[in-house]
Amino acid sequence: MLIHDVVPENIEILSRNHADQRLNGNQFELRFRTTAVTLEYHVRVRAAGEVTLPGVRLRLQDAQGFFLAERFIHLPQTFRVLPAFAAAGDVQPLVKRTNSLPQHGIHRLQRSGLGSELLELREYVAGDPPKAIAWKVSARRDKLMTRQYESEVPVRVQLFVDGSMGTRLGGFGCRLLDQMTFVAASVARVAISVGDPVGAMLFDERETRRLPPLTGERGFYRLLDELADFSINPTVNPTVPPPPLSPRMISAAMSLAGERYPELLDNRVNQVPFTLWPMLPSSRRRFREHFLLAGVLAEVFQLSAAQQVRLVHHSSYMAEHIQRFLDQSGVAWMEPVDEEDQQIAHHARMDLLSDSLVKAVSHARDNEVFVVLANLLEHASDVKQLLPAVKMALGRHHRVAFVCPSPTFRRPTTASTIHKSNSIGDLMAAAEQIQMREEVAKLHRKLRRLGATVTCSGEQEAIHLVLSEMEIARSGRIVAGGLRR
Repeated sequence: MLIHDVVPENIEILSRNHADQRLNGNQFELRFRTTAVTLEYHVRVRAAGEVTLPGVRLRLQDAQGFFLAERFIHLPQTFRVLPAFAAAGDVQPLVKRTNSLPQHGIHRLQRSGLGSELLELREYVAGDPPKAIAWKVSARRDKLMTRQYESEVPVRVQLFVDGSMGTRLGGFGCRLLDQMTFVAASVARVAISVGDPVGAMLFDERETRRLPPLTGERGFYRLLDELADFSINPTVNPTVPPPPLSPRMISAAMSLAGERYPELLDNRVNQVPFTLWPMLPSSRRRFREHFLLAGVLAEVFQLSAAQQVRLVHHSSYMAEHIQRFLDQSGVAWMEPVDEEDQQIAHHARMDLLSDSLVKAVSHARDNEVFVVLANLLEHASDVKQLLPAVKMALGRHHRVAFVCPSPTFRRPTTASTIHKSNSIGDLMAAAEQIQMREEVAKLHRKLRRLGATVTCSGEQEAIHLVLSEMEIARSGRIVAGGLRR
């Protein structure tokens, strides 16, 4: 008996703890009589969302190899996976030490005095408001000194996370959405740790979820729960045309069917009919795969005989059910989106993001920080629908920061555009970096001209950019560190 524990695509096995040499990976070969078998290994989940262990696959055969039977035992176990985030100690803000507003349940004593307490005196930097200059202290020290007050009102942070179909393509851990959830969770961790409330606006082609500003540990984990739910790929929308049927989809579906439904691929149950028409070997193999998949999908989704025949002869109908089968099995989206549909989806996403920004400005109380995590690099030259909303937010003295995820998980710099060797892989990587750098330059020219900040990264650079915007908002200065934008 060969016992194979089926591990989904979202899980990566790091190490295995076993002393028996008969254990190979997540398979256990059983040759003697026993009462229990234990498979133990440490894993890493590649992306947030939901992980389901479907069950185990059994392969039984006699010692001589005359008889063979394969069965899959369904033992589904579902686990919730929260997004990863950077440690708060690594990116702790420098200006604000403690929030003057207390935690829930703690009351302050009423006392007379100014509305804000003096925190410290520091040297003047370009961009500090003139009314904050301590003239007497500056005269004694012969240099300009600035009073720094403790903020009475916390800096509210509003996160806008894009979950469109273009951000969900690719393997788990390599999607653009995974980068954005990491940055959003890291910013929320730092902001909530110092008492700043954090809200979120999660939008895609289907709906928009609004999360009110939250504080405290309970609010932080509620935000992580919402990001985890948002990271799960939605089911196939019947109103959206399915992706074209490709050999990669058929290969993935056949591999999954052979792993989880081996009894449905048995020739005695799912027999391919014999045809008299002459066919090429490749066409005959493709017809055989289509017929076997039609039988498996008909049994899994309880389709009629007429629908099973339609699966064999209509590629779009087959593609729709294969995509549904892969989604239910936890396989990442792999097919590209049509260029025309992608352009239409981009305009719809820009309208939705613009409306969300306007709504956030209308609900804002103080000078807030709007962090827009969206995939804008694919259409960097076509963001004119977003500009009026950005102008309105900046006109109300809010801070707006755009974080665009990078497909290569690194920021396109001058060094990254230089190819290390003349191999095809290095030349292609350098060409992608050059093209991405040009798109980033276009986006910078359009958005930074208005006063917004833009970065292209899913790592620590984006987190530090957002934290610098929060420091500017809480200190009251125009720019950070005296630098002109």
